[in-house]
Amino acid sequence: MPWLFLVTLTAYGVVAGLTARTVFARSRAGFVASSEGGGPTEWVQERFEQQERAQAEVVALMSGLCWVVAIPALVLRRVVAGLVLCRPAVSPSPAVPTPTVADRIEELERSLGLGAPSPIPLPGDSPEPRGAGDGGTKAAHATAEDATAVHAEAVHAVAEGARAD
Repeated sequence: MPWLFLVTLTAYGVVAGLTARTVFARSRAGFVASSEGGGPTEWVQERFEQQERAQAEVVALMSGLCWVVAIPALVLRRVVAGLVLCRPAVSPSPAVPTPTVADRIEELERSLGLGAPSPIPLPGDSPEPRGAGDGGTKAAHATAEDATAVHAEAVHAVAEGARAD
């Protein structure tokens, strides 16, 4: 009975080693193939040794240890990638012109009952408070005056606090 345990561990180790070698060879070949346009083969192999070898070794080791999962994944890689990454067939449909963003914004503003949008002020334009088109009523300027008063009170409080220190 102990010989069966030893044979099982040996077989597992051999298959793990073969799987690790295969995964490492594929990683190295994939790196070299993706970098072929970047320079001579010796330079690409040197880059692999400097940059990618440690990562490829770790992935190969983990794949070797988990060979029960790794071998079917390696064999069925293209089939699984095709199933997972497949795109549905695009059916030709008549081209419907889509409205531009500005047209859609105007449509939404009309449906919400909003008036014409106010022009965007340019640098150098004098600021015109909201409601200035109604003849400059007191209510139109109240928010600006309130904001100025609050700002003045805050400045005064900071100044008083600085004097107290």
